[in-house]
Amino acid sequence: MKKVFLIAILGLIAMTSFAQNKIDLTVKWNTSLSRYEVYAKPNFTDPSFTWGQSQITVVVPATAPDNTLSITSVNAGGWSALANNVVYAPASDLNHDFHAVQSSGQPVALTANSETLLYSFTFSDGQCRDGVRLFVNGSDPSSSASGMNLSDFSNTIDNGALKDVYNVNYSNSGTSCFTCNITAPELIK
Repeated sequence: MKKVFLIAILGLIAMTSFAQNKIDLTVKWNTSLSRYEVYAKPNFTDPSFTWGQSQITVVVPATAPDNTLSITSVNAGGWSALANNVVYAPASDLNHDFHAVQSSGQPVALTANSETLLYSFTFSDGQCRDGVRLFVNGSDPSSSASGMNLSDFSNTIDNGALKDVYNVNYSNSGTSCFTCNITAPELIK
């Protein structure tokens, strides 16, 4: 009986370790502030989550200016886009540019299932473009794909203990610059 109880306890501990903290990501166009915003949404609450060095890659239409994004850090470290962490219209995906945005990491308060703004960005010309989204790990071109310059653009979120807690992107079909404020009866007039 003690052996069965011990095995049950060890199994419970093992299952608990698999129920890990994970963070989902999204990017949105903020119409009122004329900027893109990248958010994190955790499945856990931590008033002082240790956010380590991390990377969140922004994928933009190839028609965007071939310049580094203008980044404004908000939470989880000093976010920056470096000129050597970008690929413009690589042969493996001529329709998109890839901008890796990196953070040095700093503690951040996170609340389960609530969005936390990490950073905002604009293009050098200040314009909005439809279709901005985040890199999809395992689906977007890998570092060895033609034109990707052996650069890894995968999203990673270091939990401060060298463990990646990035999960998935949500609402990642591409941003829209157009916001319709017209109701159906007004369309009929």
